[in-house]
Amino acid sequence: MNYTCMSLLLIVTLSQILSSNSFTAIATPRISSSALLAKKQSRSSVLTPTDEDDEITEDIVGSKFFGGNKQKEELYDPVAEAAAGAVKELDVAVAVSYDRFQDTKAFHPEVRNLAASLQSQINAALYEEAPAPMLDFTYSSSMAWETPLTRDKESKTPLQELEMALEFYKTVDVAVVSGEKVSDNTVKLQWEASLAWPSFWEPRVLLTGSSTLVLDGSSIVKQVDSLNDSKDVLSIVSAQIAPRFWDLYHIGMTPCAELMPRLNQKDPLFGGYSVFEIPGRLVATPTQLDVGEREDRNAQTIPNHAFSCVIKTMGPTKQRFVPASPVQIEIVPGGENLKLKWSIPLSVEFQSAMQLPLPGVDEEAMPDSNPESTYEFQPRRKVATIRYGGDPQDVEITDIRKKLYEQVVKDGLKPKMDEKGRPEFFFLQNGVKACYTEEGLGMCVYEWRPVSVKPNEVGIELEL
Repeated sequence: MNYTCMSLLLIVTLSQILSSNSFTAIATPRISSSALLAKKQSRSSVLTPTDEDDEITEDIVGSKFFGGNKQKEELYDPVAEAAAGAVKELDVAVAVSYDRFQDTKAFHPEVRNLAASLQSQINAALYEEAPAPMLDFTYSSSMAWETPLTRDKESKTPLQELEMALEFYKTVDVAVVSGEKVSDNTVKLQWEASLAWPSFWEPRVLLTGSSTLVLDGSSIVKQVDSLNDSKDVLSIVSAQIAPRFWDLYHIGMTPCAELMPRLNQKDPLFGGYSVFEIPGRLVATPTQLDVGEREDRNAQTIPNHAFSCVIKTMGPTKQRFVPASPVQIEIVPGGENLKLKWSIPLSVEFQSAMQLPLPGVDEEAMPDSNPESTYEFQPRRKVATIRYGGDPQDVEITDIRKKLYEQVVKDGLKPKMDEKGRPEFFFLQNGVKACYTEEGLGMCVYEWRPVSVKPNEVGIELEL
């Protein structure tokens, strides 16, 4: 749970940092021991009805739900909403689950039990519905703890730090993403922590890092925490709690999204592109063959077989959800048809579950498209991207890829090649938000952004 400690620490520390003079405009109460009595949060996505639900809302222009209507109210059909619950039950019954701790790409076989035990203890500390924690591994009462974050004097364990954080933040979610074995008694866990900031627009702060744990049998005797980002904590947090232009432009459409971290970002002078690293992460990866024509734009919209539930956005049983962005698209050559692959980021709350649901069969899939959907752990990556205002299957993409490849090579960077010696390209849709409840991906929102601002990116993989 070392990673837990870290994120716990992280959470409490941030409340302390942001109550300093540097953030005088933010009212941040000092967390005290009374916070240990903070009520745990619920995993349930069903919201409590309020008087506001009966009010007439203003038209929300500029976004599309499921790639459809531009006005949210047009989507509300009482009969369809009532049937959504039945659809969910069918999906859950048909779908199989994915045990992420059994994924050897993410967790070393000798580390998976430790990671699962700590995740279950974190969930028990944060969520009302969490089952009894797995206590295969626990913190020693005399453990040594090194962290770059401030530690509250009242806390005895990292779990207490998490519990205390619930008193201040709207929501706190932590997921153990991967784990590796360093030595016989030392392991390293990667984690993600998401905080909903207590301001009226509730910005999402996503923190990623690692914790190195030293074990004595099943007891954790030492933990050393670090953040993935080389920036200081204050800079990392302040950049995420400031109002984002497009969140304000589309205010009321969705909550603020958890955005993919861009580590060590550099913008080469006169290069016209950006270079950054993406920390290791778990993503949903639906795939299908592109059996249509380029004009069909099949890569532009997330396919039906990526969804594992339905989200009710209006009515007496409307649900809360957590968006994550951006969505990555790869068009992979080979065979008679191109293969389309989406890498959809997961919200931290959904990812913190021990088992993740897989979508059922899509009966409306195009013939011979071979639709599949699973989850995939992507190790740390280094990429270069160039801004682009169009879509992933535009004719112009070929020339943009060529220009990007030539420029990075000219600047001394080394493109990563696939098994056939071809550069690996991808496309980032920054205006797409993948929305999650505890049951999985249930909706995608496509924000309108003018072509002139070049909202999307064409990217190329680079050698680390």
